[in-house]
Amino acid sequence: MSNAPHVDDKSQSADLRPWIIGLPKSELHVHLEGTMSPALYAQIARRNGLDFSGEADAAFLCHDFDSFLNSFLRVVRSLQKPKDFADVVKAYLETATAQGVVHAEIMWSPATQRKFFPDLDLIATGRAIHAAMADARGKTGLSSLLILDMVRNLGELEAMLDIDLALQLRDYGVVGVGLGGDESRFPARDFQRVFERAKQVGLRRTVHAGEAAGAESILDAVELLHAQRIGHGVAARGCKEIVRLLRDNNVTIDACPTSNAITQALPKNEKHPLPDWLAAGLSVSLSSDDPSFFATTLADEYERAAEMALGRSELATIAKNGFAASFAGGEEKRRWLEAVDDYVARSTAP
Repeated sequence: MSNAPHVDDKSQSADLRPWIIGLPKSELHVHLEGTMSPALYAQIARRNGLDFSGEADAAFLCHDFDSFLNSFLRVVRSLQKPKDFADVVKAYLETATAQGVVHAEIMWSPATQRKFFPDLDLIATGRAIHAAMADARGKTGLSSLLILDMVRNLGELEAMLDIDLALQLRDYGVVGVGLGGDESRFPARDFQRVFERAKQVGLRRTVHAGEAAGAESILDAVELLHAQRIGHGVAARGCKEIVRLLRDNNVTIDACPTSNAITQALPKNEKHPLPDWLAAGLSVSLSSDDPSFFATTLADEYERAAEMALGRSELATIAKNGFAASFAGGEEKRRWLEAVDDYVARSTAP
């Protein structure tokens, strides 16, 4: 996608972190529930009368994909009221603003709460989330949208209910749907009718693919589910046909390197394919996925990319890819893309 002006590249300097913070950025793959800090988790759990003992940090510990899912589901049970979700979004957006994020697309999995707390008013919850997003925009200018992340494990019927909810919340910041959960046991092809409906009603579409399953999962996400973005996509590494498919269909990979290392989506000691993807002309953005579980931030992900021998021009290109692939309006995209170019020009001026 768009290329930033060339800058002095591969050498890393002590002021890289401040430069990354100042770089206008988007975050397109971040789970609302996974942004809740241990401190906020403890506060919400106590507020909801949960039997909370031990260190809150321990609830977020994980070392592979299964342990992550188990930890995630334990923590999510603390979220029982619309205010809980609003508080989590407010805290995330404050953190994002401090890192130079100007646009975020937050994923929320209402089907999980539908199972745990069937009496929770999901429409009221969506409106509370939107109110927190609107408040943040009014105070800081940070733009944000909401994506309903359907849960593979719960099947097609629950996913269809999420489409219904997305349509009911269209005036409250919901712009599209995603598909998460256990990719290896619940393949993308099982959700063709769901995504066909999403496409027909004009919802934008992103799919976790190539994280816990092979390259065929990415193929199905693009060809059968009409995915406009792919979450993770590490199974595309070394697969020229899949890279060509993504590039030819203008599908962006929302890469999450720290997440991939901890969940072991990327085999141990294997290098992340991010530099190879960029060299092949593939559009790639960066995100933190579930930052509280993986002890990372978006700025950390950019620093991790720099450690892959990517220079500032490549980091700026990643930022521009994120804005171009976002589900925001065209005029906002144009403004953000220009802001990246302006920032790069100013930061390299003599």
